[in-house]
Amino acid sequence: LRPEAQKDLDFDSFFTHILAHEITHGLGPHGTKVDGKESTPRQDLKDTYSTIEEAKADITGLWALGYMMEQGQLKGSLGQGAVAERKLYNTFLASGFRTLHFGLTDAHARGMAIQLNYLLDQGGFVSNGDGTFSVDFLKIKQAVIALDRELLIIEATGDYARAKDLSLIHI
Repeated sequence: LRPEAQKDLDFDSFFTHILAHEITHGLGPHGTKVDGKESTPRQDLKDTYSTIEEAKADITGLWALGYMMEQGQLKGSLGQGAVAERKLYNTFLASGFRTLHFGLTDAHARGMAIQLNYLLDQGGFVSNGDGTFSVDFLKIKQAVIALDRELLIIEATGDYARAKDLSLIHI
């Protein structure tokens, strides 16, 4: 991150996102129907399931916190408005690089690679060309919504091919 964004790194944003990540593991379908047969996302998505599930929990947690901020529901903890949003999204970006340290054999890191690359492709995150990255606050919310929708649809439909494509393109 650029020095001016580093001042936004915030333990409360980091910790609260981890809590939101864990809570949002429970969101999404627990049962699917593929080709008329009852199944589960875990069975349908096979070797991609853990990666997709970790990415879904991260991005859904980020979306949920942003939404709750907009609704004024986090005034007493994370705050609201531009300062709180800067802290949340800059902390998430920095945390993404921390997660990548686990290596791409780890489902959390593979999920984060998908997220970072997708958000870069959508313009929500920006590579500054000098080894630093930043958040484009005009694009980040829509990019998060788009990725969250994609991951939730993949799990809801049990679309293994779509999960595999997302993994191949963004890892």
